[in-house]
Amino acid sequence: MESNIPRNKQMKLLSLQEAADALGYTVKGLRKIVDRSRDKANGARTRGPTITFFQTTKGAPVKFKPEWIEEFVADHTFSSGKPKTKTRKKREKQEAAFGFEV
Repeated sequence: MESNIPRNKQMKLLSLQEAADALGYTVKGLRKIVDRSRDKANGARTRGPTITFFQTTKGAPVKFKPEWIEEFVADHTFSSGKPKTKTRKKREKQEAAFGFEV
């Protein structure tokens, strides 16, 4: 079976070790995030960061596209100069509901 992706355009997939190194995590730490991500994809309520990954079967190696690693970093990067909008909206709702400032 021949691939539809041109040979010079085949994607580079990172192993669990390579992704962990790129993110500054241990393999065990990134594995926990992968497990949490799988649980969330299966409908479980989870807490903590999740990441996009590729795995053909449960026992197969976990792989990541470099773009997914970049997306994970972007999604979990916070700037000290920007206020959280979530808190601001919550306060506005409380003011409107009760008629006085919180």
